[in-house]
Amino acid sequence: MEITYDSKADVLNITLKKGKVAKTIELVPEIVLDMDKDGKPLYLEIIGAKEKIGKKATSEVLMRNLVLAEG
Repeated sequence: MEITYDSKADVLNITLKKGKVAKTIELVPEIVLDMDKDGKPLYLEIIGAKEKIGKKATSEVLMRNLVLAEG
């Protein structure tokens, strides 16, 4: 799993599994799930992440991901 954050666009992207996107579903406004041809989740995108999960939480999620990636 990989978590990235685009601060200019305020978008949090979570890569669950890399693959070719066959279908995109909007779960709720501004939260999108991309799935492969078998219906397995690949990518989750949260638009307006600071508003939805909070500015502090966005930073903490990214810091935890960086620590895990290095360790």
